[in-house]
Amino acid sequence: MTSNIKSPREGMTMPSIKERLIIIDDEPKAGRLMARYLDDTYDCQIFENPIEALAFFSSEGADLVITDMQMPHLSGAEVLAQIRDMDKQIPVIVITAYSNVDNAIEVLRLGATDFVKKPFDIEELKITIGRALNVSSLKAENTRLKERLKVRQDQDDRYRLIGTAGNMQKVYDIINKIADIRCNVIIEGESGTGKELVARAIHFQSQSSEKPFIVIDCGALTDSLLQSELFGYEKGAFTGANKQKKGLLETASGGTLFLDEICNISDNMQTKLLRVVQEQQIIRVGGLEPIDIDVRFVVATNQPMGKMVQENKFRHDLYHRLNVINIQVPPLRTRLEDIPLLTNVMIKRFAEKYKRNIKGFDQASSKVLTSYHWPGNVRELSNIIERAVALSDGETLHLDDIPASVQPPEQNHDTQIDSDHPTLAELEKRYIFKLLEANNDNREKTAAILGVNKSTLWRKLKEYSA
Repeated sequence: MTSNIKSPREGMTMPSIKERLIIIDDEPKAGRLMARYLDDTYDCQIFENPIEALAFFSSEGADLVITDMQMPHLSGAEVLAQIRDMDKQIPVIVITAYSNVDNAIEVLRLGATDFVKKPFDIEELKITIGRALNVSSLKAENTRLKERLKVRQDQDDRYRLIGTAGNMQKVYDIINKIADIRCNVIIEGESGTGKELVARAIHFQSQSSEKPFIVIDCGALTDSLLQSELFGYEKGAFTGANKQKKGLLETASGGTLFLDEICNISDNMQTKLLRVVQEQQIIRVGGLEPIDIDVRFVVATNQPMGKMVQENKFRHDLYHRLNVINIQVPPLRTRLEDIPLLTNVMIKRFAEKYKRNIKGFDQASSKVLTSYHWPGNVRELSNIIERAVALSDGETLHLDDIPASVQPPEQNHDTQIDSDHPTLAELEKRYIFKLLEANNDNREKTAAILGVNKSTLWRKLKEYSA
């Protein structure tokens, strides 16, 4: 086991770290003999008392243990049992006399890695040690791969995109095509369509999937906060900067930075961000030295960025730097055939969360769900499913479990927000006001249901009152 760590002085490699062997034998000569032939290759720790050896192993650890079979205080089998209580994987080699080979085989059944007969041949011992360490290394690597696979599977389950509609297939095709290239991406789509899920899919399908994926909501921060979050700052850069802070751009280096609602950032921040995207360098607030980074930028917006560029509301140079790949996430009303699949997945997820035994919606309810226009998109569907599951008291969900605002006129006797065939913009306005009324004018709760931040809701309300 060697170290690849570079020292700060001109990239000098640190000395190789020897693998540590613990040798336990109550005959001093036997232990010293083994160490004499193994010291050049391994860091040998010799013990005559197995109790002392176990204490050392407990506090310091080792890569392999060699223990004699017959010893005072503890036998080799007892040593093995205690080591296995502390570490299930470490290789343990038992040294035994010819007359005790049957006992050694029994120890193998108890978890020993191998055994060597006394008087041992040193070359045979070296081969046995090397083989045991190689197997141990392979097992450790296999464990790491399984852990990484589990993490990846958890990420896939949590962030996977759901849908088989043709317009979703186009999204999948783009994600697959850019999986192995680190180009910048703009994701456009209405609020609640799943733009962050697309960004996560891009990252976790890529070769940088084990690197950081950092999310920042540009609409939720002021200019100064956004700058300090992105760039970090040096100690003393401003009042309250009591220590140096690494920014999210540094943290994301090697991976992906996802900037949600990027159209909310100011002209000043756009200028600063342009230099970062171009140069892949940052300077911390209050700092002087440039810091190299390697960041893939994935940004999202619920507004057409091309139109904003034409209206001089967004810098054209930053737009073109980011717009290497453009992904349009379709609204739910254009892929209603995906609703049964989405519904089934969401019911299962929330049923597990709330400990409910829910099979699904009845036929009438399913028809309502696939007929609604879903101005809040997938996020609105998710909220409705979660509410229905949380309040359910049976295995099947019915019309009564669906909010009246979702149901068509024949099931809903309240005033309909879409009864006069309004435009999409008017429909959105009416829906927002209806949610505000239902939530007693609680803007924070309304913004959460809509899937937007409070500043976006505030801006829309201001537009409506203009």
